[in-house]
Amino acid sequence: MRLSTIKYFIKEGFAGLKKNMLMTVASMIAVAACITIMSFSYCVVTNLQYMLNQMEDSIGIAVFLKGDLTSDEITRIQNQIKGLDHVLDASYVSPDDALDQLKDEWGAEEDIFVGLDGENNPLSHSFKIELEDITYQDQVLQELQNIDGIENMNYAKTETEVLLKASNAFRIVGILVMLILGVISVMIIVNTIKISVVNRRIEINIMKYVGATDWFIRWPFLIEGVIIGLVGALIPTLIGWPLYAKTVSLFYEYLPIIQNLAQFKASGDIYSVLLPLSLAFGVALGVIGSVTSIRKHLRV
Repeated sequence: MRLSTIKYFIKEGFAGLKKNMLMTVASMIAVAACITIMSFSYCVVTNLQYMLNQMEDSIGIAVFLKGDLTSDEITRIQNQIKGLDHVLDASYVSPDDALDQLKDEWGAEEDIFVGLDGENNPLSHSFKIELEDITYQDQVLQELQNIDGIENMNYAKTETEVLLKASNAFRIVGILVMLILGVISVMIIVNTIKISVVNRRIEINIMKYVGATDWFIRWPFLIEGVIIGLVGALIPTLIGWPLYAKTVSLFYEYLPIIQNLAQFKASGDIYSVLLPLSLAFGVALGVIGSVTSIRKHLRV
């Protein structure tokens, strides 16, 4: 394709946008509205999943050892635990460390801790096990039962089941929302651009009769669709980026308890994915709308 032809297509594309300014603005607003809704859904679902993952990380397995083990045996058990599939780490907690943790939680001045230091410490040697993913908890628990020297284990069964169900539910809902909004967006942009094409059907028919190829006629409309999609996607995304960051800061300021439970995902992490996706989706909407709308007018 020659450079002069490309310039002609671009010129005609912009000319078409100017001729149908009202429909151009309407199309951009339609794309912007769809991108805004999808961006909001993406932010909500992504943050919910991100918070669930943080809560999953705080739920691990505590393994308590028998009281008559030597230091070599404790080291052997630790190495065995670390060697299990889906175990990221096994942190050793001595009886003294465990007692210090209890004092920090309950208050060192409590009478219940009097006389429990040193040899009178009733707490066991233990390990805090960190998993790759909470879904592997049952598998790791079964393997831990085969390790000699472990007396008992503590794990959050109920919390694990709730988190797994919530995580799966949010993932399914998020996918369904994206699919539904995607279909709605395509329908809106197709019908919007179709009106623009109908307004220029006489021009298209004349070009066909004088021998213009289908692609020669189609390219200016494709460029129109791309421009509409890009502008319609870029505006809400650029507005949404700082708005998201400001909303997160307000949550932290007025609801500090949220920050103690879980963190929101950083705006840069969100929009480094959302920006290219929005632009690509906007362009796809414009191209699909243009191709679909002009198809029947090329059959002359």
